[in-house]
Amino acid sequence: MFKDINGIRIAYTDEGQGAPLLFVHGFPLNRATWSKQVAFFKANHRVIAPDLRGLGESTSGPGPVSMSRFAEDLHDLVQRLSTGPVILVGHSMGGYVALAFAMAYPNALRGLVLVGTKAGKDAPEVAAARRATAEKVRAEGVSVVVDAMAPKMLATNREDPAMAASVRGFMATSKPDGVMGALWGMADRPDASARLGQIRVPTLVITGAEDTVIPPNESVVLAESIPGAQLTVIPEAGHLVAFERADAFNEALNGWLDSRSAVSGPRGTISVSRQPG
Repeated sequence: MFKDINGIRIAYTDEGQGAPLLFVHGFPLNRATWSKQVAFFKANHRVIAPDLRGLGESTSGPGPVSMSRFAEDLHDLVQRLSTGPVILVGHSMGGYVALAFAMAYPNALRGLVLVGTKAGKDAPEVAAARRATAEKVRAEGVSVVVDAMAPKMLATNREDPAMAASVRGFMATSKPDGVMGALWGMADRPDASARLGQIRVPTLVITGAEDTVIPPNESVVLAESIPGAQLTVIPEAGHLVAFERADAFNEALNGWLDSRSAVSGPRGTISVSRQPG
């Protein structure tokens, strides 16, 4: 399905009924990374998974795309879909977008799930590398990023050629303008760390124990900084934890949703007690 949002065409999946779950993919991926979550959660939830602008099947214009602009697209999409407040699940760059959404549109949020992500901004050398990569994409195409990023998505000892091929496929559909825009936007994104204490919805933080892109210690910082957040570390999983260890991820998310029944009701300011481990 498609909707015209803010001058672009957003592709999205919308299945099931119930409390709305909004799944936001990372860079340079697309909504298909959430296919195993859509299949599992649509039995009891309304599951919405968009392609961010310029990635997957969504269109984009030239120039940088800030995390706030991505968040604005998402907010306008859920408004158009009349979802009411959503439980927002954001992976990696999608987590940066989820934090921007939480700060800008708190009344549109009833729960937050941050997956393999962090709140801090890029170090100067990392930001410079993103800008240099954007110029390489301009000159050589999206394959530059696919070749660099795909091997980092799964646990280092994961020997599954079919899964590895799927990961490359999730990346290959993105457009050069979209990839460049996201790289510039990530390089320029502000540090959200100081505002984490303002989050007042139930929050779950999930990480893969073998994530080398955004190491698990970043998830520990998130969980310790967001009031009442719960942390789940999934073993034998790399950066793309929801796809690589879908059963474990779905069990963790479903258990959290079941044990926090208030997440499925109207938006509130409920704090969730930290769980041991």
